[in-house]
Amino acid sequence: MQTKIYAYKIAQLVLSAIRRCFKTCKFPVLLFIFVFIFQIPTSAQENEYEEIPVNVRILGAGSTDMYPLYNSKSEKLFLPVFDLLMFLHIKVESSVNLDSLSGFIINEDEKYLIDNSKKQIFVHGKFYQLKDTELIKTEIGLYLEDELFGKIFGLHCEFRFRSLTLEIKPDFEIPAIREMRLNQLRENSNNLKGEEKADTTIGRTYHVSKFGMVDWALNSTQSTSQNNDIKLWLATGMELFAGEANFMFNYSLNHGINSRNQQYYWRWVNNQSKTAKQIKVGKISPSGIASVYDPLVGISVTNAPTTYRRSFGEYTIHEYTEPGWTVELYINNVLIDYQIADASGFYSFDVPLVYGTSELMLKFYGPYGEERTREETLNIPFNFLPPGEMEYTLTSGYVLDDKYSKYGRLEIKYGLNRFLTCSGGFEYLSSISKRNKIPFLSAMITPFQNLLIYGEYAHGVRAKTQVNYKLPAGPMFELNYIHYMKAQEAIKLNYLKERSALLSVPFNFSFLNGYTRWSFKQNVFEKLTYNAANATFSSFFGKVNTNISTYANWLKGSDPYIYGNLGLGVRLAHGFSIRPQGQFDFTRERFTLLKAEIEKQISRSGYFSVSGEKNMNSSYRSLLFSFRWNFSFSQVNFNAHFSNNQIQTDQGARGSFAFGSENGYIHTANRSSVGLSGVAIIPFVDLNHNGKKEVDEPFAEGLTVKLNEGRILSKRQDSVIRITGLQPHTKYILSIDDTKLEQLSWQLKNRRICVYTDPNQFKKIYIPVFPMGEVNGHVFLKEENKTKGQGRITVNFYDNKGKLAASTMTESEGYFTFLGLSPGNYYAEVDRIQMKRLNMKAIPSSTNFSIKPTADGDIVYNIKFVIERIANTAN
Repeated sequence: MQTKIYAYKIAQLVLSAIRRCFKTCKFPVLLFIFVFIFQIPTSAQENEYEEIPVNVRILGAGSTDMYPLYNSKSEKLFLPVFDLLMFLHIKVESSVNLDSLSGFIINEDEKYLIDNSKKQIFVHGKFYQLKDTELIKTEIGLYLEDELFGKIFGLHCEFRFRSLTLEIKPDFEIPAIREMRLNQLRENSNNLKGEEKADTTIGRTYHVSKFGMVDWALNSTQSTSQNNDIKLWLATGMELFAGEANFMFNYSLNHGINSRNQQYYWRWVNNQSKTAKQIKVGKISPSGIASVYDPLVGISVTNAPTTYRRSFGEYTIHEYTEPGWTVELYINNVLIDYQIADASGFYSFDVPLVYGTSELMLKFYGPYGEERTREETLNIPFNFLPPGEMEYTLTSGYVLDDKYSKYGRLEIKYGLNRFLTCSGGFEYLSSISKRNKIPFLSAMITPFQNLLIYGEYAHGVRAKTQVNYKLPAGPMFELNYIHYMKAQEAIKLNYLKERSALLSVPFNFSFLNGYTRWSFKQNVFEKLTYNAANATFSSFFGKVNTNISTYANWLKGSDPYIYGNLGLGVRLAHGFSIRPQGQFDFTRERFTLLKAEIEKQISRSGYFSVSGEKNMNSSYRSLLFSFRWNFSFSQVNFNAHFSNNQIQTDQGARGSFAFGSENGYIHTANRSSVGLSGVAIIPFVDLNHNGKKEVDEPFAEGLTVKLNEGRILSKRQDSVIRITGLQPHTKYILSIDDTKLEQLSWQLKNRRICVYTDPNQFKKIYIPVFPMGEVNGHVFLKEENKTKGQGRITVNFYDNKGKLAASTMTESEGYFTFLGLSPGNYYAEVDRIQMKRLNMKAIPSSTNFSIKPTADGDIVYNIKFVIERIANTAN
């Protein structure tokens, strides 16, 4: 290729000179040029074959660089057979004198033989006779014409000279592709099981005491008809006695400090433990059968992990909140999805069903800060377990009611098989005058795909059944039936039976998508039956969101009361949005409520809105002005509410602090930080390669990190990479990229790091960046008192203990280089096995050198080897 390029350039120069000579008519110069032209082919033909660098690619197996031979006269490419078969992971062995190659393809019965002395190839039970120009032998191996790989072996080659690439398309699944496919299947299987591969793992670090997170909120209210009030909310999170400790303090100027409104708990987590994975002490949330409306103080122990386990189905929930509010769905404290409620406040989630107990939580965020955060815990009955796995939860404590009632609950679940999970237990509440001991049994079964059935019996309290069926296309149907025992006191309800049915159908067209839902609910009392029906249509069309809901309520034997809501949300240009809403009474045939809101987005962080409301039933009128601005450290809001003869104003702000992320940096945010975790990644130049940060070792700039969750922060003032918003006690896989490091010699040992987060703090992870040494030189071939650079010769580097540290291969002109040696003493030598196979020896046999520890990486130059054939050795 180089000869071709040089000849092309020389031809251009010659033609230019000829033109100038004809213009000046200088005959001697013209004669000299013609002599030079006739000499060029002679020098070009001295070496008919030359090595060229080619990138060999195989779809599904990757690529590699090789140095095949190229015949510029015939424009044919000859591939190194041994190297190519090794790249394809096809078994290959070479004879001592390099005259033949043998092995097998795929299985041992598919043997092949490439014989240069006879110019024959035996494969698939057939002999192929070759021409002398189709199989070439050199000092270092055999080369076969690229077209013959397709005709004989089924490895079709397509060579592109312009890009110097060779694409191979095999007729069969080569071993390299099969191995990659099997490895990918294993990796996918491990990912489903939560067993992602990592280069190293950094486990939980337990501390006696470590402070880390603070949340705060301040709100002031002024009213013409009520007392003014100031509310303060303060939350702190820390690690205490190796557990997570969270304290929430509430104060009101009008009501002072109410002990019922204060929250506190300590939780110890060890997901690797077999007996108890979680222990929680403080105010806990009981999810039992009996109605407990007051706070519960006690202890809870379970062997259920906090980690999110693999899902095997979905369960749909539909609820209502305020229009335009953001709703976040959490499963076991892990954010799964979020939505913005439509024009009527309707939202819907497809909740993934996971093995084991799942704590589902919805968090609601008002668009103007008027309602900071309200949390609601949902209980889904379908809690399957893998076959043979047992899970228990034990809760005990006392209720902060007038009687300080004692409470206890033990529940044990067991996975009988993949389709059936059974559970049972015992619940106790001392405030129940009769039958305060409640034994219960339940079962969850999925007889076939997409059908879920749940049954529960609580002795003396209730019997419950729920059936859920969801089609793969999206429609979902659900039936519920609950029968309450007469005179039961555990559940504070005054009806005896409860029946409900629900059908939801999502739709998605090219121009319109949305959701429809039909529901019916019936409560049977002792002397009457109450019925309620609802039909909802929610759609999105471009920038328009529509919600139409119709409700009907009636008692058995009476006429129904029917009313409906119509909500509309439209996004306009220049950041404007409007949301009109109305309620119509179909029974009385008149509107009962009209409401409208217009909102303007200011820059990227501010919102201003004006909303008005008129209620025809009570002659209530109101006008609300709201303003919100999101700073990076805080969210502030101002509201002015005018209604009839009352004026009320509100001012509020909220935010959070996170400490301990190195260099005295305090992270501020406008969302909550307590109960979460962070990671501080600190890259440094490890001069002595001991993996520990020393005082004199500088920070390394240019490292980048990838993580699917959390928020990655990079500060110009330092080299620390901070990740916030992570869940505590959870495993994360960090992908480290060193391509943007300042020095080419800086390298990483671990690029995928598994990290288990610590609660309420930044976990510091020191990433050693190793300045590696480089060595380069030449290998020359000596023949008949002449030397030339020799390509495709392997050079090995050994440490002072004789252990192989690295290898490299020479380029076409004999040059070699390798970057990646740690500081220390080494020696280099030409590969002995290759020399034996080629019947050659290297002079010198080895060369000693040292890599010194420097911040930029040491370089050793100009190591030389001369190889020559061993005398009196047969070819």
